[in-house]
Amino acid sequence: MRTRRIADVAGAWTVVVTVPSGETVAAGNWPDLIEARAWARTTNQARLARVRGVLPLVSASGLTAELERGMWQ
Repeated sequence: MRTRRIADVAGAWTVVVTVPSGETVAAGNWPDLIEARAWARTTNQARLARVRGVLPLVSASGLTAELERGMWQ
């Protein structure tokens, strides 16, 4: 059985940012990784917030199903 990456089953992408007050939040929900990265780059360049990363979003039930199948070990 081939091990899968979480990004392979991501239904969407979110950008994690730290806002000027120091709080870290997940901002947005893009179905396309390229769009999420573009928003992250624009936000970072404008210095509106500090981008920490672009992360895959998977549903809780989808993740549980994949974990139970032993896809990520």
